[in-house]
Amino acid sequence: MNEPATSQGVGGLIRVRLDLAYDGTDFTGWAIQQGSDLRTVQGEVEAALATVLRVEGPLRLTVAGRTDAGVHARGQVAHVDLPAELWNGTTPEDLLRRLNGILDDDVLIHSVAAAAPGFDARFSPLSRIYRYRICDD
Repeated sequence: MNEPATSQGVGGLIRVRLDLAYDGTDFTGWAIQQGSDLRTVQGEVEAALATVLRVEGPLRLTVAGRTDAGVHARGQVAHVDLPAELWNGTTPEDLLRRLNGILDDDVLIHSVAAAAPGFDARFSPLSRIYRYRICDD
């Protein structure tokens, strides 16, 4: 299991929780596909984080549940472990505003916050809700 950082910065990292939504119509799913230039939600959000935080190395998101191509999400939860100096150099509100300012309209970050100690987007949820809506126009 991924050893979580804490909001106190153990190991020099701060675990940051992101709550987001996206219209999956133009995405090939959540997960980055190695060796491919396909557009993914993970790729877009990680690139936006790297841009606004001015980081060259990889910032890897962990997500509560990956979605397939064309699938939308209204309440997706993810986390990223950031070096403490990056997190301490901004405010959650500023990071939220800057991320939403550069992301395309099909991705919206609802909130950004230091995660509670021990939080893991993949393993902490007690439940998940999936709604399937089919349109046969």
